[in-house]
Amino acid sequence: MEQRKYISILGDDRSTFEGVTPKIGSFYSPSYVSYAGFATPEGTWWMQLIHRLGGQLLVNNSFAGSHISCAGNYAACLPGRIRSLATEAAAPDLVLVCTGLNDVAHRVDLGAFRRDCRDMVQKLAAQYPAAQIWVGTITVGKPSQGPWYLDPATLEDRADYNAVLRQCVAEAGPSVHLADLTPIDGGYETVNGTHPNRAGMVTFADGWYQAMAGTVPTKG
Repeated sequence: MEQRKYISILGDDRSTFEGVTPKIGSFYSPSYVSYAGFATPEGTWWMQLIHRLGGQLLVNNSFAGSHISCAGNYAACLPGRIRSLATEAAAPDLVLVCTGLNDVAHRVDLGAFRRDCRDMVQKLAAQYPAAQIWVGTITVGKPSQGPWYLDPATLEDRADYNAVLRQCVAEAGPSVHLADLTPIDGGYETVNGTHPNRAGMVTFADGWYQAMAGTVPTKG
C-alpha cells in the first residue's frame, strides 16, 4: 500500500485551529464554533484538502497575525518557522503556504515584501528539496454583513502583492508552485470578511484543490 504524503502548513489566521497550531497564535478554536460553524480541525480548509489529497498532516505552523515579511509579526520567511515544518522523524512531502493577507492589510512596503517573499520560497526549496511547495495567492471573502476583521479599504491593493508573489514563485525553481486562488477571491463565505466560516472553508479547500489538480505528486 502506498505511503500517505506528509503535508505541512505555513500560514496565518485562516489556517489555525487551537490544539493543532501554536496556541499563542490560534484564531479558530472550539469556543469559536457559534461563529464559524465548526468545532474541530476537520472543518478547516487545510484538513479538508489534506483528506482530498490522500495525505497526512505533519505540522501546521500557522499564527494569527502572521505576515510573509519581517516588517510584520511571525514572519513566514523566518528560518525557525520554516524549519518547524518538519519533525525529528519526518520531513514534509508537500508544503502549503497560505499567508500574505496581513502584509496587504498593513501595507508592508512592496520592496520589503518582494525581498522577504523571495527569501521565504528560496528557503523552503532549500530546506525541503524533495518536497513540492505550493504558495497560495492572497484572497478575501464575500463582503461581511457585520464588522470586518481587517479594514476592507486596505485589502484593495492585494493585486500588487499577488503580482510580487507570482514573480517570486516563478523565480524559485521547479519545486515551487503557485496555487492560483483567483477563482474564489471575493467568493467564499466568512464570519468577518476575511476568515472563512464553515461553508467558506469548503470553498477555500476546493479552490486549493482545483489549483493543484493533476500536478500533485504521489509519494514513491
